[in-house]
Amino acid sequence: HNPHHLRRSTHPNIRRERETARAAMTSTVRLGAVCFGVFAFVFLADFMFASHRFTSRAVLSPHAAVSAFVDQQQRPDAGAFAKRVLKADAEQQQQRPLDPSLHGDYRRAKMDDYTSKRTAQCDEGGGWQSVDMPRSGIFATSLYGNRTVKPESGYPEEERYVGLQVCETFDDASEESGWKIYRIGPFVGTGGGDWHQVWLHPIPHPEQAKFITGKVTGPVDERGNFLGHPPIYSHHVHVEVNGVQHCIEAHGDTTCSEEKGGTSCYLRSYPEGYGLPFNPNLPDGKADYIALDFMLNDLREFPAPPMVFYEEIALKWSAREDVKEMSTATMHMSSGGSPHPHPFSTTMVTRRPGFLWSTSRWMVDGKLIVSQQDHFPWFHAHRKFMQGAWAFAATPEDLGLTHALLKVVDDNVNPHQPTAHNDLIWNPEVEDPVQALMDRVAASKAGLESLRCWMLDSDEEKGLEFVNGTDASRAYPEAWHQNWIEGWYDRAGEFHCDEWSFAKGEPYTVVSLNGLDDRVPDLGLYTQHGAFLAAYEPTGDQIGPTLEVYGAYKESQDSTLYVFQHNWSPKEMNGIPYELLPEELRADNKALNELYIQNEFGVDRVQMQGRDYDGETAFFINGRTHKYYDDAMAELKRKKKAK
Repeated sequence: HNPHHLRRSTHPNIRRERETARAAMTSTVRLGAVCFGVFAFVFLADFMFASHRFTSRAVLSPHAAVSAFVDQQQRPDAGAFAKRVLKADAEQQQQRPLDPSLHGDYRRAKMDDYTSKRTAQCDEGGGWQSVDMPRSGIFATSLYGNRTVKPESGYPEEERYVGLQVCETFDDASEESGWKIYRIGPFVGTGGGDWHQVWLHPIPHPEQAKFITGKVTGPVDERGNFLGHPPIYSHHVHVEVNGVQHCIEAHGDTTCSEEKGGTSCYLRSYPEGYGLPFNPNLPDGKADYIALDFMLNDLREFPAPPMVFYEEIALKWSAREDVKEMSTATMHMSSGGSPHPHPFSTTMVTRRPGFLWSTSRWMVDGKLIVSQQDHFPWFHAHRKFMQGAWAFAATPEDLGLTHALLKVVDDNVNPHQPTAHNDLIWNPEVEDPVQALMDRVAASKAGLESLRCWMLDSDEEKGLEFVNGTDASRAYPEAWHQNWIEGWYDRAGEFHCDEWSFAKGEPYTVVSLNGLDDRVPDLGLYTQHGAFLAAYEPTGDQIGPTLEVYGAYKESQDSTLYVFQHNWSPKEMNGIPYELLPEELRADNKALNELYIQNEFGVDRVQMQGRDYDGETAFFINGRTHKYYDDAMAELKRKKKAK
């Protein structure tokens, strides 16, 4: 046994496991121990890692799994040993009550605090203010598509008026922190998956904010009660900070299972003491700004009684000086090629189990901010065909995940979404794909010690939750609760992470296991996301960029797409301080950062997106229907000219 490999295993079950093992070895005669070992080996010979199988519902300690697989490289009977560890750990977990800090009590308490402040200061205190968006210089458009409009046919064209109300609350009399709350709507849904797409740019920012420290993003009814999934599917809610779409976000898998918090998971704040720097007063086009892009779907069975609802978005802010600076990073899977061949930058996967992965490198010295109760980090995917995710501090090649394993998706029959050349996946074609992944990583140069984060679906940590159907009878008097379709719905699950410090240029690889869950009927289309969303703090002399990376399967072969916040620049490049770089390069932040990645990290094929304030406006307007906005701006211009 190699205790070095277990040093990182601090899970309570592991500690109990060790104590039990020590007691057993001192109280049992050697002959009895040997006999028991032989019996256990025979009894568990057919236990093929059932705890980790694709259809598993048992709750596991990944630390135990890692330790077991590491031991598998050390001892002849390691297979049986690993099976005993996993089985014992699962049994102990099932008997152990939930840690209160990890179930819904903590998350509900945070949401209750938010709603109580909103009720007192906005609803009852008269704090809501309607915003005249054209006169305030806010681009706004709201597009509606009924159940017949599908993503492959593009955005809907039917324009509808949309309103914006804002309210600001304070945490206490010092007024050094609080919430800036935005309520957008109204929307009217009639079911069938109709969609409501909105763009607003820019939105009024918290006036006193020096840091953004959290968010709420969720649909509400006319009384301000949060609506779950069903009836509303938050396809995407992007609170774009400085042009980075997924800086602050929510998706269809944001809500938790009921025991883990339910709709309280619409609220996600950074761990205490951390915040995203925010300064709207910076000069020379570097001011921070916020924009909105969201799409909501009414998933009730069509036809459903018209349901009026709004989207409520809130930003928690702080003006305190003692908040620690942090950045956000979103690591996406490759999106099937460039330009993105599938809607919403997705990648095609197979119906049967298969692995995706992506890789890139950290831009600065830093440390991951880890708080499971606050859902940091977390992993976004379409849960009906995503069963697990892992993050490693290594390159794919050092993990044994070579490009030769990948094959083009071979079972797509959807006539509207043809398979693209870069829709690549590794199908192990074995009964237990997780074991196949762990075996390959365990035998690799990096080994299982490179594992930093993990997620697996289970009965306790649900990635899917069953919801009973409803009708329009007297038992369900309100429209939002009528005509729900019985079935399995996406939930956030729980993403576990160890401490993770990294140096500038060190690699990471994110892996996801995809394939249709056996509880879900055939969906007909399997386009997947797979986004690892993290917050990180600097440990060197520069805060890192808030960014998104559409990583490649292999850096040297495939192009990587980066999206940086528009106002971040490196302090130096090739040893040359920023101030001494050519003026024309400093004036083009996008080109500067592209060159920085190429020179500092040796990445030849780089695509860089970086939208400044004006570029963001162009992005929002181009290709979208916005006649109402154009008419309002034309009338304001006419009146100004007339004066």
